[in-house]
Amino acid sequence: MFKRETPTPVLASVLQPPKEIRPFELTGGDGETFTLDNLRGQWTLVYFGYTYCPDVCPTSLAVMGQAMKELETEANVKGLLISVDPARDTLEQLKAYAPFFHPEITGLRGSDAQILEVATRYGTYYQKVEREEGKDYLVDHTSRIFIIDKNGELAGVARHGSTPQEVVDRVRRLL
Repeated sequence: MFKRETPTPVLASVLQPPKEIRPFELTGGDGETFTLDNLRGQWTLVYFGYTYCPDVCPTSLAVMGQAMKELETEANVKGLLISVDPARDTLEQLKAYAPFFHPEITGLRGSDAQILEVATRYGTYYQKVEREEGKDYLVDHTSRIFIIDKNGELAGVARHGSTPQEVVDRVRRLL
C-alpha cells in the first residue's frame, strides 16, 4: 500500500514583489502620531491584537518578541501591536503591555474607523464577540505577523502557529 504523507503547512511566506501599504495615521503610547513614514528605514513586525486577549495575542506577541531578539544583531527590527479593541485599550495600557514582549514593540490605537481602515489594508478581520452576562467581551481576529521592509512595504506574512525561528528565517531571507 501507498503511504500518504501529510504535507508540512507553510506558516510563513514572502511576497515578491512587496505590496505597497497606503498611508495611515494612528496614535502611539506617548500620544504621538504614528504614520507609515515611521516604518521607513527599518524592518517592522506588525501584529493586530488587544491587551485583554486571553491567549492568542500573548502567544503571538511572545513569538514576535523572541524573533526580534534573535534578529537584534542583524537588522534594525521594530514591532507594532495595533489594537483591534480601542474601546478598552488605552494608550497607558498599550504602553505598558506591548514592551513586555520586547522593548522595541510599540502599541498603537486609533478610532474605530482608523483601525478598520488599517486592518482592511492588511487583510485583517476582527469582530467583537459578546459573552454570557457578567463577562467581558472578546474580539475574534486574524492572527498573523506582518513583515514590513525598510521601504514600508508588506514583504511577508507569518501565520498563527509560526515559531520564532520561522519568523526569523523569513526576515533573514528578505534582508
